[in-house]
Amino acid sequence: MDNSEITSTDVLNKSQDLELASDFFKKLSHYMDQFDKSLKQEQEIGIKLVSFGQTIQFTVRNIGYYNPKLICFYGEMPDGSPVQLIQHVNQISFLLTAVQRKNPEKAKNPIGFCSDFYRHQEGYPAYSHFVTAKE
Repeated sequence: MDNSEITSTDVLNKSQDLELASDFFKKLSHYMDQFDKSLKQEQEIGIKLVSFGQTIQFTVRNIGYYNPKLICFYGEMPDGSPVQLIQHVNQISFLLTAVQRKNPEKAKNPIGFCSDFYRHQEGYPAYSHFVTAKE
């Protein structure tokens, strides 16, 4: 088949063979949920990034994605300033760590702010961009 015979159905079928950010998001959400379940009530998920000899740590409030290949982490730095990390799925490498919660008496919010049931439903969500509200 030459290029003039490629249809949108062919492109769609081939793209389904690729791992999209939404697929990675589901897997990452699962790992983060499992890690969070192992933490104490007064702890929450933090991420440590090491790049160019520097270590950066922030608390994760939410994650999202932009298909085909971008994953977004939303959270805050230890001083409370907001942070948003956008990475290509091929470049994600970080350490999940436990950090002290500022308000341990409040119920924990699951990463992604959705239950596991909805997170793994077909088509959830086709596009995701989360905005975090300042507590």
